Amino acid sequence: MAFNHRGFRVTVDMAPDATGTQWHCEATIEGIEERTRQAHIPGVDVTFPKLKMDVLMAMSIVERNAVTSIDDWYSAQPSADRPPRELH
Repeated sequence: MAFNHRGFRVTVDMAPDATGTQWHCEATIEGIEERTRQAHIPGVDVTFPKLKMDVLMAMSIVERNAVTSIDDWYSAQPSADRPPRELH
């Protein structure tokens, strides 16, 4: 699954591990607009036990962590370069 947030594209991949007991979740974050293309934001890489977490809940956590990383990046930028916040 992929979505855009504040000039970045977040791509989330999810698959069971080799033993089938855990979900491996990975989100990559890449800048897609001129002001964000040079930014480097680390992706999110998490593993959840299948017995304790539903796949949709795990995906939601990974997505939220990616959005938080993007928002933190924007907070660290000089205010002159900061675009208006998008409301969701």
